[in-house]
Amino acid sequence: MGRVTINLPRLGETMEEAKVVDWLVAVGAAFRRGDVLLEVETDKTVVEVPALTDGILRAQLVVAGETVALEHPIAEVEVEGAGDTPALAPATQQTTKAPSASPPLREAELAVTSAYRPADATTGPRPAASPAARAAARKAGVDLSLVQGTGRRGRIMAADISAGAAGDIAVHDLGGTGTPIVLLHGLFDDHRGWRDLPRRLAALGHRVLAVDLPGHGQSTAIAHSLEAAVDLIAKSLPQGPLHLIGHSLGGAIATRLATHLGARAASLVLLAPAGLGARINAAFTDGMLAAQTPAALSRALSLLDAGPLSAMALTQELARLHILRPGQAALANAVAQAGFQQIDITADLARLTCPIRVVFGTMDRILDWHDVAQLPPTAAIHLIKGAGHLPHAAAPDLIAALFDQEIPAPPLRGLG
Repeated sequence: MGRVTINLPRLGETMEEAKVVDWLVAVGAAFRRGDVLLEVETDKTVVEVPALTDGILRAQLVVAGETVALEHPIAEVEVEGAGDTPALAPATQQTTKAPSASPPLREAELAVTSAYRPADATTGPRPAASPAARAAARKAGVDLSLVQGTGRRGRIMAADISAGAAGDIAVHDLGGTGTPIVLLHGLFDDHRGWRDLPRRLAALGHRVLAVDLPGHGQSTAIAHSLEAAVDLIAKSLPQGPLHLIGHSLGGAIATRLATHLGARAASLVLLAPAGLGARINAAFTDGMLAAQTPAALSRALSLLDAGPLSAMALTQELARLHILRPGQAALANAVAQAGFQQIDITADLARLTCPIRVVFGTMDRILDWHDVAQLPPTAAIHLIKGAGHLPHAAAPDLIAALFDQEIPAPPLRGLG
């Protein structure tokens, strides 16, 4: 490989200098043809400087915030066949020579616009996005690979970043009166997954509100973190006290929401909640995100121990998941990666003063029920022998009874 120097290219007819906004490739990192090396700001706009060949970035000769003149050296790179491969020097410049005896590079036209979807050498395809969209994504902590672009050829625009957060959260009022009970379902599910639990709660005289999590069901908002999901949901709920029931990921969200609500959180019931321990079954999370056939989806769903689904039901569910996958992946990646949970709700639970009840099945194959050892001593624990990851399906009467005011709160149970 030969080492060559890249000069600041002319990015506009009146351009004489530009300010470096940000480097997108680190020193020592490999890049592919089309990858954006850095962003610079001219007197007109912020533009991307893409690579015109594969290579390795060896030195950044300018830093973010520095203003440099046209044709000023900005980087040193190593490229294959430096003597005969079009590299990164624009057609408006003289060809640059490597410090060594390598032959000069051929001139090549610099593509200023990003009407392509460049590939990242380490993380897979790199989404095409405007500089403003990249800046907005960095500020919001948004993974661009999960954003649907609305620009030309699917290019992600700044408005696409804010559109996800500005979407709607679907809250289904299932009837009843009194202090509302808010139901927060788990990952890959929606408000319909509660089966007949809402009816049982309404029969006890409670108002029931079933929420579709961001990216799920009828919610058009997308959240890329637990905190973002909590903020979106909190804004969609009525004022006044609320009872919270959360399953799995919904349990982690319900816990964080309870700390957000403060004294308004009347009680908290967690069903196989995420965020207590370190591990989560990657065969489920990864399988749900990767399933492209009914058979693959069936294997992932079987880990829930919810019973078999018909071929037609699997086909319909797969079609639904394909539509919702970008939004669901946003939350899934925030919650779990490579079989390890990325969230922790134990400190939140320790701060809460409202009644807390936690229900786990002893045959849960998604999360480990032994994680209840991380709960504060004031939390009441209910273990359902033989139940899987859906304790509300295995014991709906128990879950409903936790909200029957005629039944006192259960005593604290030890684990030993």
